[in-house]
Amino acid sequence: MALPNLSNDRPIYEMTIPSTKETIKYRPFLVKEQKALLIAYESKDTKQILNSMLSCIETCVPGTNIRNLATFDVDYMFLKVRSKSVGESTKLLSACTECNEENEITINIEDVKMEASEIKNQVIPINDDVSVEMKYPTYADVMSKSVGIDEEISGAEEVFNSITSCLNAVQTKEENILISQEPKEEVDKFINSLTNTQLEKMSKFVENMPTLMHLHEYTCKKCNHNNTVELKGLQDFF
Repeated sequence: MALPNLSNDRPIYEMTIPSTKETIKYRPFLVKEQKALLIAYESKDTKQILNSMLSCIETCVPGTNIRNLATFDVDYMFLKVRSKSVGESTKLLSACTECNEENEITINIEDVKMEASEIKNQVIPINDDVSVEMKYPTYADVMSKSVGIDEEISGAEEVFNSITSCLNAVQTKEENILISQEPKEEVDKFINSLTNTQLEKMSKFVENMPTLMHLHEYTCKKCNHNNTVELKGLQDFF
């Protein structure tokens, strides 16, 4: 006797991608996807975790090329898929700012919002002759440069890598030079030749990049102090 063929792999929910405003259909994780995610998390290898997350979204959100989407779009999509897969709330620990007592707080994932942000490359003048075109990075950019995922790099190196991952082109009066077509050594040489003022202009683009954000208020169980915790970025919600 054959076992029944379950049809749980069909999309049943809808969400809107923040940057493109496109409405797409998705389904929750199945056991096979959740198993792959758990194995990746147990490895504690951040690149393996990211690859597993991307593969899971690709399977649960058919017809969408997430490899070309900005990181904040993918974070939002994963949060939505996860909420329908393992529950629409998550429990976190937060230390009271008054007495440092750890409190367990419950976050309703459905309350986490991201304002629609149209992706527009930004051109930043460096001097009278040179400008740089900045873009929001994809996770392919992140993993290729280990931006924010290599625990061994310093804070300064992480900032440097983040700026590099957002750099799309260098423009002069004669040409438009795509960074993706230049050797890493040449890109590093260009970044290192910037003044602090020029670098700060590019840093502001990175700092203002859209991200998942949620403010949660709670009263400390020990001292009754009212706390507000800011959750920012996908990693803060798990």
